[in-house]
Amino acid sequence: MAARSSSRSAAPAGMTPAAFLGRLAREAPPRVVVAAGSERWFRDRVVEALVRRAFPDGDPGGGLVRLDARRTEDRPRLDAVLDELRGTSLFAEERVVVVDEPDAGPSPGPGKPLRSTTLVKEAMAGAPEGSLLVLATNRGVKGKSSVGAAAIGKAGAWLVDCRSLYDAPAPWERGKAPHDHELARHVVERARTGHGRQLALEVAHAMTRQVGSDLAALEEALAGLALALPAGAPITTEDVAEIVGRSREDPLWTLVDAVLDGQVTTAVDLAQQAFDRGIHDERGSHVHTASGVFAFLDRALHGGWTKAFAAAEGLARGDSEAEVLTAAGVPSFTAAPFLARARRGPKLYEAAGRLLFEAEAGVKTGRVPPRLAGERLVVGLATAFASRRGA
Repeated sequence: MAARSSSRSAAPAGMTPAAFLGRLAREAPPRVVVAAGSERWFRDRVVEALVRRAFPDGDPGGGLVRLDARRTEDRPRLDAVLDELRGTSLFAEERVVVVDEPDAGPSPGPGKPLRSTTLVKEAMAGAPEGSLLVLATNRGVKGKSSVGAAAIGKAGAWLVDCRSLYDAPAPWERGKAPHDHELARHVVERARTGHGRQLALEVAHAMTRQVGSDLAALEEALAGLALALPAGAPITTEDVAEIVGRSREDPLWTLVDAVLDGQVTTAVDLAQQAFDRGIHDERGSHVHTASGVFAFLDRALHGGWTKAFAAAEGLARGDSEAEVLTAAGVPSFTAAPFLARARRGPKLYEAAGRLLFEAEAGVKTGRVPPRLAGERLVVGLATAFASRRGA
């Protein structure tokens, strides 16, 4: 394993994901890397890059551990994170521990540091050589509800700013055309580097208005466009309207909205149709097996739940509605229903999260057939949200 970076003064206050990838290509990371921000697609790319660096040929077995502080059963293991980092494997020389949402759960109390800050300090000071702790959190790098950026930097850890991108010219970009913004530029770059396609900023802007600001959804839309169009053909606004618009009308998206809005009867009917007839994935392929339908349904519901949960936590912390919408990357034309969901409060979403994890665990272990798990999940979530409709 390459030597870890040891210079504490060299740790940046919060680098962009692109800067992080560039730095990771040049030097080994320190014992801790924190991916902080509301854009999950960026956080996932940070985690994937670090895991791939540690295990270029894939985890040989036992080298990678993933914990989630939103799960009650994982929290005791977080209190002994150094033991997790010291864990050994017969097949892996390195040890990578990834912790999702480390500050979830009970508050540490007034005047006490966030759990994420404590984990950073403990791991930087006491984790063994050959180990890596990765914290992935929805908290931002700046603001009153942010991670402890100063403490993270002082400890020598890397902090990656995974904030959502602006879908309009940023405050510091005065004079820019309405279509020339961070999100559109990201779409142009991803189309070129990730899918070998060219498109103009105006077309990218049209995509963001049709698909939204979620980078994972935009990535899926680009993949669908690249698959549907002839090789080498540039992507046009007409292509976006026809191909992306058609895929966004798939009943799966309507089903997710029905679940989150507590429309039990509609949600159940759509879930049954999905399992009976199948659904289309992001590439336009027809998925008809129960396990395939469950996988796409679970991913879509998990994505909607995560964004709504984060917004509910933001409002509970005292963030303004504008701050919550900006953090979530929600366009103005969907702001009202999104805020209505967020106002239900985080406790409801924490309880709903248990239903998601139980359904996923049931299918993974083979205890529950995929269709039964999916239909139970839809009923449970929609019923829970119906109890707080309009709250």
